[in-house]
Amino acid sequence: MIVPIPWVFTGIGIASIAVSIPMILHRVPMNRWYGARTRKAFAWDEAWYEINAFGGKAFFVFGLLLVAVAWFGRDVLPDPREPLAAVVMAVPAVALLAVLLAVRLFSGRFPDE
Repeated sequence: MIVPIPWVFTGIGIASIAVSIPMILHRVPMNRWYGARTRKAFAWDEAWYEINAFGGKAFFVFGLLLVAVAWFGRDVLPDPREPLAAVVMAVPAVALLAVLLAVRLFSGRFPDE
């Protein structure tokens, strides 16, 4: 079964929003599995929560934008079998890299200890 691109974008967007909310609300304690994976985030608790809150907000916006593109672009997004679909499907990956870079840059504002 070939899944339409708007459904894929919606799924990724909703998952991003769901993952981001506990981070925004400072509900994710320091751990090895869930949250920002930067050296400075592990330096001290306050840095962990602030960096994760920033990352959560960035992921939340990413998720909202992806759902909006899926909803408003559903009539113009290509069929998954078209060659252009591969390029369109790469856009969220590039945007996600931008989000990760923003979190990395934000974490640079904190001291090591």
